[in-house]
Amino acid sequence: MNLAAKTFRDPRSTRVDFRNHLLTAHSRIEKVFLEGGETLVSVMDLVNGMVGTLDRFSRTLDGDTATATIDGMNRAIRELAGLPAAATERQQSFVDIAGICGGAVTHVSDIRETFRYLKVFATTVKITGAGLAEFAEFADEIRNRIMSGAEEIDRFSTELSGMRRELDGARDLSGGIIAEFGTTIPALAANLQRNAARMKGEYDAMAKLAREVKAVAGEVQAKIAQTLSALQIGDITRQRIEHIQSSFDLLDAFLSEPEGLALGQDQRANLEAAVTHLVNAQIEQTLSDFREKCARISATISSFSADAARILQLRSDLSASRSGEADSTLVQMERDLGAALELTAKVEERSGESTRLAQSVAASVQSLIASIETIRSIKIDIHYMALNSNLRCSRLGDEGRSVNVVSAELRSFAGRLEEPADAVVASMHAISRSAGVLVGAKSGGTLSTLAQPLEESRAAVGEAAREMQDGFHALDEQGNAVFGRISAAVRSLDFERELGETLAACSELATDMADDLPMDPCGDYAAVLGARIHAIYTMVEEREIHLRFLPGPPLGESVATPAAPQSDEDLFEDALF
Repeated sequence: MNLAAKTFRDPRSTRVDFRNHLLTAHSRIEKVFLEGGETLVSVMDLVNGMVGTLDRFSRTLDGDTATATIDGMNRAIRELAGLPAAATERQQSFVDIAGICGGAVTHVSDIRETFRYLKVFATTVKITGAGLAEFAEFADEIRNRIMSGAEEIDRFSTELSGMRRELDGARDLSGGIIAEFGTTIPALAANLQRNAARMKGEYDAMAKLAREVKAVAGEVQAKIAQTLSALQIGDITRQRIEHIQSSFDLLDAFLSEPEGLALGQDQRANLEAAVTHLVNAQIEQTLSDFREKCARISATISSFSADAARILQLRSDLSASRSGEADSTLVQMERDLGAALELTAKVEERSGESTRLAQSVAASVQSLIASIETIRSIKIDIHYMALNSNLRCSRLGDEGRSVNVVSAELRSFAGRLEEPADAVVASMHAISRSAGVLVGAKSGGTLSTLAQPLEESRAAVGEAAREMQDGFHALDEQGNAVFGRISAAVRSLDFERELGETLAACSELATDMADDLPMDPCGDYAAVLGARIHAIYTMVEEREIHLRFLPGPPLGESVATPAAPQSDEDLFEDALF
């Protein structure tokens, strides 16, 4: 039955059927490989986006960034840990000043007691000198000067008491600062130090995993590039189909020309048979090359699944390497640094009050020094006035003896002012120096510079936390997208399934046509047609097959060939570069 069908098959009809199959294969090749290339490019875009995210993520985790952040943190921690000592030192200064004030109070009491006696003696001078006209005015002058000194020492005592109350307030304030430091700063510093070390460990682990994800993504990029290059087989197959179609066109054109019409029937039939066998050999080789390259493409695409699964696993490991969202190290650090800044602001405010008290003490001391100097000058005046009184009484003889005795006592008690007054002056200068140091040093020179590194560290940690969170979200989305797109590509990019059967049908028809048309070796009559067909080829394989059935160009003539590579392998290599 098959022999009968073969005997009566119309070669022309078979060739039309064959050429229709070629047209179908040609159009499907363009569609399938174009869609396949678009699919691979879309996968490449997704992978490129993931690599870009990983690059940004890695910059957040790189050694320099992490080291700079942690160094700033440790600097802030050191300064924060130094605050209690600075506050204690300030507290001690207030205690020392209060101690000096306490000593001065004793001396002031002595001075006040001395002035109490001086006022008694001044009154006695006035009484005993009442009978002496020249002593009346002089006694009033002495009494007024003593009263002035007494009032000055009372005022001094009041101011000193006020300053002591200020010191008590400053000391209580400073003590509160120390207490607050003692309960909060050690815990804050310990948390920050612990989390800084923890962050370094997490950074190192995440950076390692990020490099692994990027390495796998890089492998996928390379495979996609290789596969895109291998898709040249679609263009090569399309060209070879066009060359096969052109072979029949050139045959028909030659046979309709005078030179072809002049051939005998057997020669014309043998030319047609030669071209048919040539086409059969070309389509067989095309199908073989197509299947070989598609097998390589399929193997590469199939390996995408393992790569995509590996990316998802590494991404999961990367997410698992950080702490939970609510307790992440960076979030804790940012919270602790914020608490440290709030504490610093509060302590700075309270320390400012303490500094203002120190300034008030310093101002009060200057007033007190001026006041005690006034008292010392009054003491000198009393001394010389009493001495003058002695001299006058000596001239008066027995009449001035009683006044002379009182004046001598007045001089004696005025002399008692010297030692406590000097002690009070020394105390006031000591307080002035201590208060000056407090005012100049402010918060031990620490609080004024602590906020900046704390704020810089918090900003750096906050930025890193946001960048990492954005990176994790992006990697989650991109990882899922890459996995989904690759999975879809693995299912859809089966070029053998899409085109292999169509090309195989073309090859079967070509074989049937060749079997129906036995041929003999061609003579010189085939040279023109052979040269024309030979000239359309762009690959060495086509020319080599051609020479098995038809002659090539005449000796001494060269066939114009494009500068493109001459083999399939050359085309692949050229596409890579």
